[in-house]
Amino acid sequence: MKAWLSQAGVPFTAHDVDTDLDAYDALVARGYRRVPVTFAGAQVVVGFDPDALDAAIRAWRASDPAAP
Repeated sequence: MKAWLSQAGVPFTAHDVDTDLDAYDALVARGYRRVPVTFAGAQVVVGFDPDALDAAIRAWRASDPAAP
């Protein structure tokens, strides 16, 4: 996922829910039980789905003029 986002030119912050209990708790509080979960603006993609990620990134970039 990190390599894919980097290649797409998308800035991101990675959280390792195996070692960061706060990140795990935050993910569970949002109702997610599996990883990866990618938040792109208002869009959320669960799992590695390149088509859904492309669509979410396009929507994010269209809605945020500061987005790269």
